[in-house]
Amino acid sequence: MTAATPEPQRVALEDGRLIAVTNPQDVLVWPSLSEDSPYADGIDGLGAGDVVIDVGAHIGLTALYFTDRVPGVRVLAFEPARRTNAALADNAARLMPGVRVFDVALGAEPGTAELTFLPNHTMMATIVSNDADDDRNMTAVLGNFGVDDDTREHFWRDFRDGLQRYEVQVKTLGDVLDEEGITEVGLLKIDVERGELPVLRGLRAEQWAGVRRVVAEVHAVDGNLDAVVELLHQHGYSTKVFQEDVFVGGSVHIVAASRPGT
Repeated sequence: MTAATPEPQRVALEDGRLIAVTNPQDVLVWPSLSEDSPYADGIDGLGAGDVVIDVGAHIGLTALYFTDRVPGVRVLAFEPARRTNAALADNAARLMPGVRVFDVALGAEPGTAELTFLPNHTMMATIVSNDADDDRNMTAVLGNFGVDDDTREHFWRDFRDGLQRYEVQVKTLGDVLDEEGITEVGLLKIDVERGELPVLRGLRAEQWAGVRRVVAEVHAVDGNLDAVVELLHQHGYSTKVFQEDVFVGGSVHIVAASRPGT
């Protein structure tokens, strides 16, 4: 029997809106997201009725950013982790008109996959587990924030506490677009902890022309970053690769891709 998903806790943003969270620290990313977002160029020029695909939506802060900036935008938000999806659904229902929530992962082939879920760090849920890469990135983050030794010791002691693994459904993005009758995507946003390339490989060749822009968080492990950039170039995109200050020394990069004239 599957344990019942607990009711989400809610935390107030600075503007008073209550956000359902998996942990109170979930909202700490909101100021940087809303003020200096890596997705700002990705939504430039989008309007009501345009489609954003949010793969790895977590609790929905990126979706909230999209709907705040582009009234009337249509967002399809994908989050397979059960506890996180419950918070996402709560937020979408109360705060984000035009957002539909899907409790599946996206990959290169339909089927199932094992999700690794860290209850204390739910943003790191993934179907492409790599402990060494996680450790490298969190070491970089702690160093870039100047965290003291005592806090670091506490962090690592609790980092994987309560780790869960369970099966989730996987669909391809191509199949989802067919099911939803979508032929034009204004922005494809991806943040799935090393599962970026399989998400992109889930598009069929003829569907790529309908995707205007891509912004993906890509982990530079096992040739993943180079492969993502090469695939985007093959499909006619120009790309920009950069690393946010918080991840300097880690593997996490942002790949922003657009078609000429978009």
